[in-house]
Amino acid sequence: MRKLKPDEYSTVLPLMDSIQNKAVYALSVIHGTQQGSVFVNEGKQITSVFITSCGGFYGLAGDETNDAFAQDVIQYMNDESNHPDFFALGVYTKAWENRLHDYRIQHSRKISRTYYRFNQDRFIKSYEEYDITLEKPFKYYSLDLDISTKYRGQFYPYYQLVWSSAEQFCAHGIGHFIMKHDELVSVCTSPYVGGGYAEIDIITIEEYQRKGLASVVGVHFIQDCLSRNLIPNWSCHTDNAASNKLARKLGFEEIGEHSMYWYHV
Repeated sequence: MRKLKPDEYSTVLPLMDSIQNKAVYALSVIHGTQQGSVFVNEGKQITSVFITSCGGFYGLAGDETNDAFAQDVIQYMNDESNHPDFFALGVYTKAWENRLHDYRIQHSRKISRTYYRFNQDRFIKSYEEYDITLEKPFKYYSLDLDISTKYRGQFYPYYQLVWSSAEQFCAHGIGHFIMKHDELVSVCTSPYVGGGYAEIDIITIEEYQRKGLASVVGVHFIQDCLSRNLIPNWSCHTDNAASNKLARKLGFEEIGEHSMYWYHV
């Protein structure tokens, strides 16, 4: 396979149309919002694409029948020097699932990922009059430089990979936070934004779960997306019952399940 130059990235966009739930990390790389690489098959006609992102999410799209391309992808995946501390290879079609079945990807386990599509009408109908007032001692905050710095540095260092600086996160990302006595307890943030979509990432400290906090930050996040003409995007592990339940509660409709090769040692 060959590596494209950034000014060539847009040539693979037609291949991304086959992904019903948008691979926002890939779109972010293609549109230059976040760092990553785009690899395609050898030859004049681009039929297969492998996209890597700075945060370790990778994806395949296009024709799966090219043996040389598939083997190059496996070689890339099995070279530890290519990865940050984490990787997740998304497979979005049954054909690609079957193609990779006979290969071994080191340091990974095959999991099932559930993908969703946002239903805006359903969300608006459910949350048009939703009361998002918080009871004390909880307090809501939107993304700013101080919270971005704290979030990336203390709460979730993974965001040091996906957003190169606190300033970049503030400029291009989305974040909504609930604190208790200056401690972050529930957050809804975007690890990736691109192609008119924003990926949703919700974390609530275990001690404060089942108090409705995730719904509050989720509603704020989605309302923020709509105000920016962005479409929120949701996917999660199939066995994550709480995340799947929350997705449906916030107006998302299930598309289906596909395999993902998740980093595991």
